[in-house]
Amino acid sequence: MIDVSKQMGDWLQGLSSLDPSKASEQLLNALARLEVPGINMDALLASQRDNLEALNAANRAAMEGVKAVGEWQLKILQETVQGMTTAVGGLARAGSPQQLVAAETELAKKAFETAVSKMRELAEIVAKANQQATDAIVNRVPASLDEIRDVLKLPPPPGA
Repeated sequence: MIDVSKQMGDWLQGLSSLDPSKASEQLLNALARLEVPGINMDALLASQRDNLEALNAANRAAMEGVKAVGEWQLKILQETVQGMTTAVGGLARAGSPQQLVAAETELAKKAFETAVSKMRELAEIVAKANQQATDAIVNRVPASLDEIRDVLKLPPPPGA
């Protein structure tokens, strides 16, 4: 039989090892070699470095969210298998048909309540990861727009 827990654990560990910052550094190094008339390359590089750092922070938050969901699913899978094993054992011990129906009904009720609870937990995990990823970008955009003036070597607006 396939050990799903081990496979999920290996997959989650693989997610943790992803590092998009290496690609960001390669991009910045390529930009640093460019010379474009009328563009303040130092300001452009600084701005893009900050943009890429914000993007990397958003990616990390998203990946942490994916990892958290995967860990949550693994936990639920393990709990479900354990619960099913216990439930089947309990049904086998039911005496009369009425007792069997009562036990099955209680089992269905508990399964429904557990499913709703787990869906709420999952929704909270996803919402938190989405908020963290969004915050990283939202916090960076205003500064990035202000930096365009420096990159293009534009004078400040009147009254600024």
